[in-house]
Amino acid sequence: MDLDRSTMVCPRRYPFGADHHTLDLEPDYGDCAPVEQVVLPSGLTAWLVTEHALVRQVLADPAFSREQANRPEVARLSTEVLPAAAILATDPPRHTRLRTLIARMFAPRQIDATGPRIAELAVDLLEDLVAAGPPADLLTEWVEPYAAAVVCEIFGVPTDFRDYVFSLGDALTARDATAQTLAAARADCEELARAMAEENPGGLFGLLGDSDERDDEVINLVIACLIGGRGSPTVFLSSAIFALLRERRHYQLLVDRPEAIPAAVEELLRFVPVGVGGGFTRVARADVQLGPVLVRAGDAVIPAMHAAGRDPAVFDRPDQLVLDRGAKVAHLAFGHGPHYCVGAHLARLQARIALHTLTTRLPDLRLTDSPEAVGWRHGRVVRALDRLEVTWTPA
Repeated sequence: MDLDRSTMVCPRRYPFGADHHTLDLEPDYGDCAPVEQVVLPSGLTAWLVTEHALVRQVLADPAFSREQANRPEVARLSTEVLPAAAILATDPPRHTRLRTLIARMFAPRQIDATGPRIAELAVDLLEDLVAAGPPADLLTEWVEPYAAAVVCEIFGVPTDFRDYVFSLGDALTARDATAQTLAAARADCEELARAMAEENPGGLFGLLGDSDERDDEVINLVIACLIGGRGSPTVFLSSAIFALLRERRHYQLLVDRPEAIPAAVEELLRFVPVGVGGGFTRVARADVQLGPVLVRAGDAVIPAMHAAGRDPAVFDRPDQLVLDRGAKVAHLAFGHGPHYCVGAHLARLQARIALHTLTTRLPDLRLTDSPEAVGWRHGRVVRALDRLEVTWTPA
C-alpha cells in the first residue's frame, strides 16, 4: 500500500546517536518502521530502510541509482561529493567496466595463494608487539599496521612508497579537508601513482595507461582500493576484537576451538556495525514500491545494512553475539547486488588469519580496563574505536 506522506510529521534526525558510538545499535532503530523518512544533518530528507529484505531490494534493484545520488543537491550523510569517475559513484555498465579492472586482483584463487604471506605478516607484526611488552594499543600497534601491510602486499605497493601513500590517503579523507587540500592531495596521488606504475607495472598502479578507461577513472579506482583496503579492515577488525574481549568468554571460545573461527568471522560481520549511518545513498530513478512506502522518483534512500543485520525476522537473538550461529549467516556487511564488495574474499581471509594469529599467540589477551572505558571516534561517518588498550601475561 502507499503510505500517506501527509501523516509523516516530525521525522527523526539521522544518524542516530552520532556523538555516542558503541557496538550496540541505537534504540531508535528498534522503533523505526521498515521504511521511514528521516532528516539528515543538511536538513534534507531521505528514506531510511532497516528491514533486511527491503535493504537487499535497494542494494540490488537498478531502479535505485548510486550515480544520481552523487549530485550535490541530493540528501546524503556526508557532505562530500565523490569524483564523477569514482567507482562508488557509478552504476552499471560503467561500474561494471571499472570493477572488471581490479577483479583479477581479488579473484579467490589469487587471494588464497597470498594466504601464507598474509599469515607471515600477521605473525611478524604481532611478535613486534609482544616483544615490546604489555600493555599495548592493539589498534595502532597491530591492527592498523597489519591492514596496511596486507593491502600493500596485494596491490604491489613498493616498500619505499608505503608511508607516503597512506599520508595522502589520510589527507583525502580528513574531516577538515577543503577543496584546495583535496585537489593538492589528489594531484600528489596521481604523480605518485605514475611513479609506482613505472616501478611495479604488474601491480595495481600498472593499470594506468594499460586499460581502455580514462586515467582519472583509474586514479580514483586506485585511491578507493588503497583507502578502503586499509581503513575498512582496521575499523572492522578492531571492533570485532573488542566485541570478543568485552565478553571474554567469546575470545576464550576461539582460543579453545580455533576451528570455530570461520563461522565466528561471519557472525562478527553481522554483529559489528562499522558505520554511523546506513550505506551509500541511492536515488530512485522512478516510482518504486518499497514495502509499505511508495518511493517517488528522485527520492533519496539510505539502506542501513547494519540494521538489517539485527532484523529479528531473520536472526534469532539479533542483538547478541552468537559465535556458533553457523557459517551461513545472511548478513549484508559486504553489500548485495552490483556493488557487492569486490574484496569480500580477502576481507574474510584477512579476518580469519588475524583471529587465528591473535588467539594462538596471546591466549590470555584481555582489555586493560572496563569495556565502558573504551573510547570511540566522534563526528565520523564510520563507527570506529579511538584506541584498543589490551594486556596479557608475558612469557
